[in-house]
Amino acid sequence: MTVLIDGYNLMYAVGLTGPGLPKKGLEKARTRLLDWLADAAGGRADLLRVVFDARQGPFPSAEYGYRGVRVQFAFGQTADERIDELVHAERVPKAVVVVSNDNAVRAAGTARGCAAWACPEFVDWLLDRRPADAPAPPPEADKPADPPPADELAALLAAFNSPKRR
Repeated sequence: MTVLIDGYNLMYAVGLTGPGLPKKGLEKARTRLLDWLADAAGGRADLLRVVFDARQGPFPSAEYGYRGVRVQFAFGQTADERIDELVHAERVPKAVVVVSNDNAVRAAGTARGCAAWACPEFVDWLLDRRPADAPAPPPEADKPADPPPADELAALLAAFNSPKRR
């Protein structure tokens, strides 16, 4: 499975950016997002592919890895347009999840056969994930519904409080 993420859309949804953020702040916010994604992916950051808008970018850039997360800037186009291209290039679209709060981006993904999640759904999925090799949590211990009867409790206390024999 590949999770194709509209980067700035997710950044805005999780509160890492807002109107009027200076360029330096935007770079830091992108790094914080990518670090969070890499940490939360639990060793499977390679599943995550983030596309950022770069319509005004000075030159095209290749996709690169950041702590396992694949990152791409949509040179000369919006992230929405680049995500649409990537979805159409997928050989197995049903193995792709498109993440955006933009209805048109999600609709384009589902029209091609991808799953589509709004940002809150993705965040919930990411936070609920456990790495595949992590042990399952231990089952809850069965607890008696009522305390033991007084005579049973006295016998247990006597057994544990008696001196050890040599």
